Amino acid sequence: MADLIFAFDAALDRPIPVPPGAPDAVADAVARAPFAALQSAVNAARQTRAAALVLFGSTLDPIRSSPAQAATLRALIVGLAADGCRTIWVADEPADVANVSRALADPEGLSFVTPVSPLRLDMRGLSLEICSARGPAYATGASGQLPPSFASAHSSLLPAQRRIVIGWDDAWNSLHGEPAVSHAMQSPVPTGGWSAHGTFFIWGSRRLQPTPPGVHQVPALQARSSREPAAGACAAVTLTNLPQASAALTALAHTVSDPRADWRGDWREVPTHHVAWRTLTITSLAGDDEHLATTIWSALEGMSVDAQAPMQIVRCAVDCGGSITRRVHVSEITAETMARIRDLYDPRSFRAWCREIEADRGESPTVLIRNASAAKTGGAASFASGVAERVLETEKTEHFPVAREAGWLALELLEST
Repeated sequence: MADLIFAFDAALDRPIPVPPGAPDAVADAVARAPFAALQSAVNAARQTRAAALVLFGSTLDPIRSSPAQAATLRALIVGLAADGCRTIWVADEPADVANVSRALADPEGLSFVTPVSPLRLDMRGLSLEICSARGPAYATGASGQLPPSFASAHSSLLPAQRRIVIGWDDAWNSLHGEPAVSHAMQSPVPTGGWSAHGTFFIWGSRRLQPTPPGVHQVPALQARSSREPAAGACAAVTLTNLPQASAALTALAHTVSDPRADWRGDWREVPTHHVAWRTLTITSLAGDDEHLATTIWSALEGMSVDAQAPMQIVRCAVDCGGSITRRVHVSEITAETMARIRDLYDPRSFRAWCREIEADRGESPTVLIRNASAAKTGGAASFASGVAERVLETEKTEHFPVAREAGWLALELLEST
């Protein structure tokens, strides 16, 4: 049993780019993924008998969404309400409440939280208050003050036993090239100064980042590209002391243990993604496009992806053993290799699609240094060794892969001229 399901960044009105050349089966899976991920969160709420599904981040923009998208979301909310599960929408500002309510025709079971309007719930004998840490007043993150407690404005009411504060950044904009949002929080708000007993902070983000003690990070329901570290999940939380009907949730989720937090009960992540981006690294030191295609296809088959698994969008990184000549050759035969692989694809029985083949940009350059020791001083091997040493030296002080990638690119350009 779960009390609350947290679903971050459904982004129902923002389609996922379809990989170039993808067949209809792959394109359909990618197109359905945002709503399918939200449906998985709804199913988790039903199966765990959650009291509420909490939507936060970018769920549905009432201005840019289509009537069909709004109608589908409304049907999910009404269906949950019929099962005794309410939907809580954490909005950026009060104006969003009116727009969303109008677009969804004010469905039964929908409640809102804004930066100036917390929501008080009596949930299975537990008094709970849900607050938002968004808005211009909290954009600085470190010094912004939280909204006043609901009970503080109603002195006749006792304070809530639990207070959940929800915040998120706009990593979407940096990952997908969209303008920054003025009320964005750049990082999780530190717990110092407001970490009273019974108060917990939930942070949504599409990027992996360190979080202060007591902060639980929630990934998006569905990743939109390979730049995101998590494939997609919702979070199931148990706060009450009701008997745990754990069988359903155990089948759904992987338990996440965090000794820093003081949750009474469990915090679990439930996978919701229907499309996954992954990198498959293979070794190919010689051979033409047919040989490379056979090697890649064997690796794809070895992934053991069944027909019910999420669609895998695969980038094949070819380890060339430090050979610059082989790296250039791989780049030259990419188109022919890709054509051979796609001829073998069967959408009825295979759930992996190769979208890209390239020489592994993360391949270690240390072999270039070893090769230089056997070469004459001043030769090409010595130059390559110098580049490799420079890359490795840079990586000691910088934690970005751009130095290694740039080093390989420079050597490949010299080799191909």
